[in-house]
Amino acid sequence: MEHTNQPAVIKGMRRLRYADIEEEVRDASQSPYRWWFEYLQLSKDYWWVCQQGGDTLDVKLKEMWDDFGDVHNTNFVNWWIKRGRNIFAEQVSLPKVRKIDGDKNNLSVNQHKYLVLEIPLNLTERTIGRQVMALLREEPNREIKRKSEAQRPLAKLIGIRQSVIRDARDIWCLNQIVQNAKKPKATIGKPYDTMTTQQIGIGFRLVRSCLPKFTDTEDVERNKRNGMKVAVSRMIRRASSLIANAEIGVFPSFAPVEKRERWTEQQQIEFDAAIERGEWQPTAMNIDYYRGRFERSK
Repeated sequence: MEHTNQPAVIKGMRRLRYADIEEEVRDASQSPYRWWFEYLQLSKDYWWVCQQGGDTLDVKLKEMWDDFGDVHNTNFVNWWIKRGRNIFAEQVSLPKVRKIDGDKNNLSVNQHKYLVLEIPLNLTERTIGRQVMALLREEPNREIKRKSEAQRPLAKLIGIRQSVIRDARDIWCLNQIVQNAKKPKATIGKPYDTMTTQQIGIGFRLVRSCLPKFTDTEDVERNKRNGMKVAVSRMIRRASSLIANAEIGVFPSFAPVEKRERWTEQQQIEFDAAIERGEWQPTAMNIDYYRGRFERSK
């Protein structure tokens, strides 16, 4: 996929258009598109389809690989410049207000989608604006188009905060490290090999009302422990749903995804063996980062 430095229209960013590529990259790094990239990095199946060069029985996973490419041997900035901005940019130019010439020769072809007005030049901007809005509101055929025309549009963001997406990812990663540390012959060591679900929640201060206090009674302590465990489990499920949806081109979404047939019998055998050897190592599963965080919250 060829990269272009031409200004692109990208919905879901702080601005709709960017003339400066550096500013675009900076804002993209704080956008939902960055999280889509990072959640794909957490997907075992997406890692394996990259190892297989796109060879999979799952059409949607193959299409994702065609669009996103290998997200493991690069960082977000380089990936965005090479691929991301192209697949997330609007493929159809957005309509805009423009001046009609005196002969009306430059009227748009689809006239039913436009409202032609005559604006007196001797009125104030406030008066013009008020009258134009009144006419727009009276127009029965007016329909605001919210659907994205990008190659890979974002799913609806209503009700999903980026802070939840971030925390779900971090908790999911830490839980993976803990599970790996508790396997036989694991060398990860402390504090992961004995870390509990409650301790994970405390490290993230996930539920403030469930943080332990020295004055807690036995019953209060038990209720807080159970409450924190439930909250951590919920975040892990959310992250798993985000990963599963990211794999098939829907992000962000917590919707359940049915199990999909993706590998031949031989591919599955090799996949399982590669996971067992520890070849799948997402960069977000940084052991030292989480060890430091756990120590600070001890």
